[in-house]
Amino acid sequence: MSKTQKDDATLRDWLGDEVKGLAPAELTAAMDKLYSAGPQPESVTAAQQALEARLAEALPPTIHYGEFKDVLFGPIYVAAGPHGLVSVDFNVSEAEFVDYIARLGTPRHAPEKVQAYRRDIADYLAGKREAFDLAVDLSQLTEFQRTVLEEARRVPRGQVATYAEIAERIGKPKAARAVGQALRRNPVPIVVPCHRVINSDGSLGGYGGKLGSQRKINLLKLEGVVFA
Repeated sequence: MSKTQKDDATLRDWLGDEVKGLAPAELTAAMDKLYSAGPQPESVTAAQQALEARLAEALPPTIHYGEFKDVLFGPIYVAAGPHGLVSVDFNVSEAEFVDYIARLGTPRHAPEKVQAYRRDIADYLAGKREAFDLAVDLSQLTEFQRTVLEEARRVPRGQVATYAEIAERIGKPKAARAVGQALRRNPVPIVVPCHRVINSDGSLGGYGGKLGSQRKINLLKLEGVVFA
């Protein structure tokens, strides 16, 4: 008996009695039929979803952005990622705005992808809406900054709070100055209303990095807050 014949006999014994006598050609045909059928559609879908999830974890997210023009603010840039609004900015060039959002993901100029954000902010500044229900993603900030901004979002339209009051509300009564710094670095002004937070002496404080900003005054006037 040749080595090949011995190997075939050993294979038949290992496979069991039920397949004894099955010709190699029949076995090959059966295997070909099995493999040619391919995986079930649900298995393919599950595999694709798993792959997309893994890629989403491994690759930086796409940050879509667009812009619109406002009478008081001029060009306003808006950017959003997979989990919501990540940046609103004005008084900057497009290059400066893109440089900032590039730290959060891969910038892509796609105004249609941020149309809802652009429309709602434009309507708010035009006095056509009084509140926002937009998704906001503050995950790029520190825990302290997020806490400050979330508290600022709780200040009702038409009202103001002081930096000291925000510090007290978040359980950091001695952190009024740090609260001010966090609000000045607010990445989504207007939507997160840092303009509603003022100094304890009634003066406006900063907005967009500028003390007593006319934009802050205009927003507070829009919301019905009157200052002497």
